[in-house]
Amino acid sequence: MRRALYAFAIVLACVAMMQGAAAAQCTLHSGARVVLYGTSDDPDVFVWDSRFRMRAYARGSFDQARALLPHALLVEAGTRARIVSCVAGFVESKYSDRPDDAIGIVIVNGRYRGRGGWVLQTDVRSMLRHLTR
Repeated sequence: MRRALYAFAIVLACVAMMQGAAAAQCTLHSGARVVLYGTSDDPDVFVWDSRFRMRAYARGSFDQARALLPHALLVEAGTRARIVSCVAGFVESKYSDRPDDAIGIVIVNGRYRGRGGWVLQTDVRSMLRHLTR
């Protein structure tokens, strides 16, 4: 009887983990063409050289954030990019209760054309939605 309960508990744990993984999927996929745009108060976007530095910046104190800035490009709002990867729920900010996806991109226009990096999912807009405004 104990073995059956133990096996049932393992199956239940596996199902719970699979449901959690399914919920934590990226909504943006490789190859998608997007426009980078921050908030209306600050529309420019940081493009980070590492998703780990981007996460540290989002979590860090003012001094930590300042020390990390040399590892980011500041690109103008409206810069176009192509998505190359996504890591769901990777960035936890001290200002939000929901984790943000880390989006790997390659910039396709402007002075940083051809450069790759990482941005927050909240800084990415659909190319179609942007063009119809």
